[in-house]
Amino acid sequence: MLFMNFAVALVAGLVLFEPFTRAPNSPFTTPRMRRNLASRSFYQAGVAFLTALFIATSPPAPERISPLVVLSVALLLVCASIYWIVRGKRLLKQPRVFNNMY
Repeated sequence: MLFMNFAVALVAGLVLFEPFTRAPNSPFTTPRMRRNLASRSFYQAGVAFLTALFIATSPPAPERISPLVVLSVALLLVCASIYWIVRGKRLLKQPRVFNNMY
């Protein structure tokens, strides 16, 4: 009986987790999807940069929060905006069909 329960649990696990065992489909099937993802990345970069500017230029109340925390959050947002700009530029490039391995 224990082996039968184990077999049923194994088959149920294989059925439930089968989508996770397949190779993932590429989300970039069309150039339009790549452009949409790149433009969204640029929007995220712009919003992160503007938020970093707002945070860095508005003085916090000294008794509530440390200025070091404020500047580190602004620096983190600037780094995130740089990442999103680089990601957007990569997405706008045409994908290479044939890779030269020489």
